Amino acid sequence: MSFFDKLKDLKQAREIQAQLGKEQVIGTSSNGLFKVTLDGNQNVVRVEIDEKVVGDRHQLEKSAKEAFSRALDSLKKLMVSKFSSIMK
Repeated sequence: MSFFDKLKDLKQAREIQAQLGKEQVIGTSSNGLFKVTLDGNQNVVRVEIDEKVVGDRHQLEKSAKEAFSRALDSLKKLMVSKFSSIMK
């Protein structure tokens, strides 16, 4: 791989990162009481917690874990779709 090929790959990677930064995914717990929004660069944009779960630490922890896991799964799928379209 030549130097210019590496530069091209680096440029594409930066373009993908910029595109992903504009995307957002939302993960919601199964009970709907906790939501987390991530951008395409895996930064937390927003966290929403329903008042019903605030007093129940166990339920809050469980809901947070579910919401984050679902958001990360959605983000992985988004990243695969973005990368696969560029790799073709």
